[in-house]
Amino acid sequence: MASTNLIIELRRQQRKIEEALNDLLEQKKRIDERYASLMNEENKIYDEIHKCRDMYQYDRLQMRLSVISNQRKTIEQEKNEIEKKIRGYEEELERIKRRIEYLTPRG
Repeated sequence: MASTNLIIELRRQQRKIEEALNDLLEQKKRIDERYASLMNEENKIYDEIHKCRDMYQYDRLQMRLSVISNQRKTIEQEKNEIEKKIRGYEEELERIKRRIEYLTPRG
């Protein structure tokens, strides 16, 4: 009886973790898209800087580049944090699945 209640509780935890994991994967997808767009914009600015001959234009491009670079670094940190959370949730989910499998009677 106690193991049945424990299995039910573990399955509840499993559902919660799967929902949280799906939310994190969606966040990661949005952040990856944002990161890719910032990288493209940063590369375009680098190309413009290499072609630029006007000092005023060069300074404006440098300012834009610094803003984009700071945004990219911030997004990169968020991306790393979410990836760590995802790994943690995946490990927890795997641990719960093994425990449920162990507690479930065979046969």
